[in-house]
Amino acid sequence: MSATRASKEYFAAVAGRWDQIRGGYYDETIRDEAVAEARVSSKDVVADVGTGTGFMIAGLAPLAAKVFGFDESPEMLAIARKNLAAFRNVQLLEAPGQHLPVEDTSFDAVLASMYLHHAPEPPIAIAEMARVLKPGGRLVIVDADRHNQEWMRAEMADRWLGFGRDQIHAWYAFAGLTHIRIRCARSDCHPVDPAGEKLSLSVFLAYGEKDS
Repeated sequence: MSATRASKEYFAAVAGRWDQIRGGYYDETIRDEAVAEARVSSKDVVADVGTGTGFMIAGLAPLAAKVFGFDESPEMLAIARKNLAAFRNVQLLEAPGQHLPVEDTSFDAVLASMYLHHAPEPPIAIAEMARVLKPGGRLVIVDADRHNQEWMRAEMADRWLGFGRDQIHAWYAFAGLTHIRIRCARSDCHPVDPAGEKLSLSVFLAYGEKDS
């Protein structure tokens, strides 16, 4: 089975339980930190790539003028529509993160939380997120640092076992972003391995700006 098909099948199967699963791995601390880093204002039009069930958008929608969420899983988006029904400034679109169906320079900020390790080609995904940023726009990505939990490929359809921060810095720079900074997030990710042990995987927060 291809990695793309495995990922789609995994998220289709867990969509109804994803909020509970995700809550065991990481909480709103990561979301709130990413939103603060993006400096979202009431005039901003922003995007969330790899929306899932709407976790990140729930933190963005009260702050922004308009929020677009992109995900290639219709099952996850169905849950997101229920979770975000109270917000009138949210638009959810079924689309892969590497091919966002919007014009260049559409967004004041783009965020992606725990999406990149599912992307088929992470540097292309980052370049695509940079493409849709307005001049002066901010890209904020939260994801796992490089780790060795190989079981996560099969059990969670993870394509990549986290990333080195030097990799992320290079991909941001290649995408034309500046003012790049990458640091530890204030909260780790806590998956439970097949033996039932709760792990602690460090998480990075990456920031970059598109030249104005």
